[in-house]
Amino acid sequence: MAVPELDPQIAIMEQLFGFRFGGKFENDEGYFGVNMEIPGRSNLGWEILAPRGADSYLHRFLAGPGGPGLHHVALQVESTNQAAEVIRAEGMEPWGHRTEAGSDDGRGVIYLHPRSGGRGFLWQMYAGDPWHTAAPFEDERTDTLGIVAVNHLAHATRDRDEMATWYERVFGAQTVWRSPGDGQDSGFRTRVVEAQGGQLRFEAIEPSRPDSFIEKFLDTRGETMHHVTFEVRDFAQALGACQTHNVPVFGERSGVREGAKWSEAFIHPRHTGGMLVQFFWQERPGIWI
Repeated sequence: MAVPELDPQIAIMEQLFGFRFGGKFENDEGYFGVNMEIPGRSNLGWEILAPRGADSYLHRFLAGPGGPGLHHVALQVESTNQAAEVIRAEGMEPWGHRTEAGSDDGRGVIYLHPRSGGRGFLWQMYAGDPWHTAAPFEDERTDTLGIVAVNHLAHATRDRDEMATWYERVFGAQTVWRSPGDGQDSGFRTRVVEAQGGQLRFEAIEPSRPDSFIEKFLDTRGETMHHVTFEVRDFAQALGACQTHNVPVFGERSGVREGAKWSEAFIHPRHTGGMLVQFFWQERPGIWI
């Protein structure tokens, strides 16, 4: 994610979300950064970026409709050359393709620009040694959300099936869920795909009626990431942590599916550094989709 300043965001992620600080870095291309570790089983890292200098490209992002908040997703691939072929086969043009000096196996980095094939979002793909190896841990504190996994990133679109199929073709993801019914009650319909390796899911979410909050989001910001969803260990603890840190929640709901209970709630972007956060608890694995 990208924010104006690192330290206030680090505090939010440590105190409310239970993330662990993994170290700061800086880059000559115009940004400071920090790596953080996410609690639980996802084995994913979380990167926070902030502008370095008045000419940093991040200022444009932060001043635009997408910022501050979720900035990009980085994916490790076998070969950036292969990734470039797939991208071009889709009629898109890769951006910023750089290979390592002396490399003939596709080591390097390549991007899908938000306006040139990335469906409103920036995708970074790299081949080679891992840039950051996550250090999984269990968050045993009682004043945090008690995160046990990152469940998914939700990508707002006007056609969930077309978007999900795009994820399958470009990233090799597989569909694991498609919401039944017409979605008139909720205002949206979804289709969820899982990335290769099973570390992360992406939810293609479309509006189901003209007054849907997803329709309003698309009218304002277009296709892009809408929210991030975390699974928590104990719903009451998560609500209590929000209260402890003076963070209000909204959209709180509970239900029963296949005889098992589930609960969910949301945190507004103004309290998280710019990203809409959904958190949920499920009595049994696989109940909440």
